[in-house]
Amino acid sequence: MKTIRTLSLLTCLFLLALSVRGDRLQVLVIAGGDPYGFHPWEENVALIDARLEAFDFADIDYHTARGLEDWRRPSRSRDWRTWDKDFHDYDVVVIMYYWSQAPNERLEELDRYLRSGGGLVVYHSALAGFWQQELFDTWTGLAYREGDADYGYSLIFDASGEAQIREPGEGPGSGHAPIRPFPIHTRVSGHPIMKDLPPTWMQPADELYHDLRGPDPAIEVLAVAEWPEGVFHPQAWVRKVGDGRVFCLTPGHHQPGASSVGLATLLARGIEWVARGEVSLEVPANFPTADHPSTGLPQFP
Repeated sequence: MKTIRTLSLLTCLFLLALSVRGDRLQVLVIAGGDPYGFHPWEENVALIDARLEAFDFADIDYHTARGLEDWRRPSRSRDWRTWDKDFHDYDVVVIMYYWSQAPNERLEELDRYLRSGGGLVVYHSALAGFWQQELFDTWTGLAYREGDADYGYSLIFDASGEAQIREPGEGPGSGHAPIRPFPIHTRVSGHPIMKDLPPTWMQPADELYHDLRGPDPAIEVLAVAEWPEGVFHPQAWVRKVGDGRVFCLTPGHHQPGASSVGLATLLARGIEWVARGEVSLEVPANFPTADHPSTGLPQFP
């Protein structure tokens, strides 16, 4: 009888361990394609990884993709864990600091993953990648297409919050304001990603993307920033693609912007939302205010 009780206890502990481990999201981060050297992506990814770890909600694999061939084979760098799995092994795929093209067959695999219920997060300069690969832009709706005013539609808001869609050829192409601190304004406070966030919070010195363009501006814009005066541009938005969910986030160029607690909070919550459709992650105690940015690790009571 004692043996049976012991085995029962061990079984319960084993099932409990599986349950706890099963609650953690499995996330794949693809980064590293920066052919022009504008982003210190390895340093930035390390900063972001430390901040995501502070939320303690996901197990993250990293794959370095500097170009087409790196999408086709596992990473061989000692600094990165080998990626030898399938997209469907993950709850969420995050693409960050990737500014190149990808093999069409891999994009088609990712498209099937997304439309069958996978989660996708696109972060900062990844919105400027995948040029002339229209499949990518159908996921994000809008993208950073620098200086190309003839490409797709753009979406802006006036000071009253009224949306305006600009036709191809109307207004400028994509660009970014001079690097400086800027306020980010919550637009949809009721969305799970934005729950309990202040109406306005300060992002440290960073690129403010403006006049993003793409094939489909039918996106739900969660947060905006102003450039120039009276014109507000999407900084964070969500979108459904088939049965999958997409979250896009534009800031995060380099230090200090990439170490922002506000940015890390949106990223972590966006990852959770695309996976689950809801958000349980709390707002850090050191979340930025309307007047002061915050660049430390997220802190919780």
